[in-house]
Amino acid sequence: MERIFETIIVGAGPGGLAAGRYLEDALILEKKEEIGKPVQCGEALDKKALKREEIKIEPAWISTIIDTTQFIPPNGKIINFFTKEGSYILDRIGFERFLASQSKAEIKLKSRVVDLERENAIWKVKTEDGKTFKSKYLIGADGPHSIIRRKVFKEKIDIFPLIEYLVELEKEIDISAIKIYFDKEKFSIGYAWIFPKSKASANIGLGFIGKGNLQEKFKDFLEKVVKKDYGNYKLLKNKSGVAPWGEVKIKLFKENAFLVGDAGGLVSPIFGGGMGNALLSGRLAAQSILNGKVESYEQKIKSLPFFNKDLFSAQNILYSFSNQVFNELGEILEKKGEDIFYLKNFSAISDFLSKPNLRKNIFKLLKLLFIYKKNIKYWL
Repeated sequence: MERIFETIIVGAGPGGLAAGRYLEDALILEKKEEIGKPVQCGEALDKKALKREEIKIEPAWISTIIDTTQFIPPNGKIINFFTKEGSYILDRIGFERFLASQSKAEIKLKSRVVDLERENAIWKVKTEDGKTFKSKYLIGADGPHSIIRRKVFKEKIDIFPLIEYLVELEKEIDISAIKIYFDKEKFSIGYAWIFPKSKASANIGLGFIGKGNLQEKFKDFLEKVVKKDYGNYKLLKNKSGVAPWGEVKIKLFKENAFLVGDAGGLVSPIFGGGMGNALLSGRLAAQSILNGKVESYEQKIKSLPFFNKDLFSAQNILYSFSNQVFNELGEILEKKGEDIFYLKNFSAISDFLSKPNLRKNIFKLLKLLFIYKKNIKYWL
């Protein structure tokens, strides 16, 4: 008799593997030949995400431990965010293989899904090699170009291209800080980044929405910023890809099908990180199946503090500021010898008023600070 799984999960990234940790009568279909490869990610993940998901940390898949996020405007002034929890830069291949080792679901690699249909409340999922698998539930964990989202939900999400390489550096890099570079003239919505993988290497990249050649802007960043600060560099591995962007407006549950992680556009509203939200949404999809409350999944996801409308409002405000605004903010904090938390003080308002571009944007800045103070746990 032909087997009908309770659940088929498409995609063996963090979201799919997170669901697989909980679902026994389940099959994970993955197009890749190996778990975790290729890596198309900055590999950053908050410590609190691992704690929330009850994932025991294995030193083998921790590359560096981060306690500071540095925002760097065009004038080079550093705006520091010191975090109590901190984050990790992972060895994502090792991390995903660890998750796979914990999976209760069966995993089939080299199984690209090419078509699917629903018949008599059963999903029929067809793979490139001509096989068909059946299930009651379907979880789309297959990334920004999700076939589940396109075929089942018939929804589109905004995505932007990003270019990233693992880069070998001549000079030693601080392995406790990630660096995020804003420059409105070069990338109107987006930023460049340096995430340390070791004292001699980093994931370096940029992504943006707008006009301009991605390769040219990346080369310019390497030559004018990376080379100046870290000497000669060598590109070791291409990690480029695409990422979702914007407010989550699409449906996430339909006809016993779920969207999790990047497939549903579930990334951080401010800086676009997605691994933590993929783990969370994968678990919630699995638990809603186990609890028999599948209809509650979408509302549960959209009511999470990670996706509240205040954060999307903050996103719009942050990326509306000119270089002059960021430069003046950096000048104030450097002069005061403070990190970003100085802006929580009432005395900071007088500093705002002393700078022409900050003064002109005072109401936007106050709103941004209010949202920041209210949602500090979900900002990064």
